[in-house]
Amino acid sequence: MTPLRLVTATCAALLVLAFAGGPRWGLAAVCLAALVAVGELWLRALTGEAIPPLTRVGLATVAGLVSLPFLAIVLHVSGIPIAARWVAIGLAVLSGVLGAVVLFRERCGPSPADPRLPATVGAVAIPALLALVAGFGALQAYERLPHPPQPGYTSLALNGWATGIAGPVAIPARGVHVPVRVSSAGRPAATVPLRVRVGARLVSGRPLTVEPGVVRSVDVFVPAPPDGCLHRIEISLGATSTVFYGRGPAAC
Repeated sequence: MTPLRLVTATCAALLVLAFAGGPRWGLAAVCLAALVAVGELWLRALTGEAIPPLTRVGLATVAGLVSLPFLAIVLHVSGIPIAARWVAIGLAVLSGVLGAVVLFRERCGPSPADPRLPATVGAVAIPALLALVAGFGALQAYERLPHPPQPGYTSLALNGWATGIAGPVAIPARGVHVPVRVSSAGRPAATVPLRVRVGARLVSGRPLTVEPGVVRSVDVFVPAPPDGCLHRIEISLGATSTVFYGRGPAAC
């Protein structure tokens, strides 16, 4: 396979790893193929010698795997997060650079130099270099820009035994205490009404103080529904609510 085709195939595989989802076994196969291709580019760039096929595959695999910690160090020093997408992009840039070196070696062999060599090397190396510089510059500029504060929120969720509710709850005649978890962030402390509705009927309501950064567990009393039919039970805290269904002890 020619260097240009090898670089193109490698970059295509790395783009799949960077931006596409899919089964893990499929992505693992693509990742292994990409690393072997990067290792093959390393061999062609450093030696350019004929090596037995089995030995060549082994050396290419090792060279491709060694590229990962090397790239991780470069990303860390550059201040770029060591994430799957950035590693894939970095490997693509490395493939372009190695492809340019391979082309240079092939064109500067025993035969006279091809006058098209500078243009060919530039066509591979300059876009890769520009992509690296532009991406790094854009990341640094984004980090320095002012960012709006994250929107605040108030969260209400079932807690304790109630987190295991997976269907209608049989509520005895004496009612039941349902634990809920209340949390808030990015908003000032406020007193918000905590309400319980069985069907369309409001059965209880009381004020509850919500403080930012504080997670509270609150027991909410839910009375028994009037019959054994299915009833919608809603526990709300201001505009936030959680819902489950329950039945009373009486016949429907």
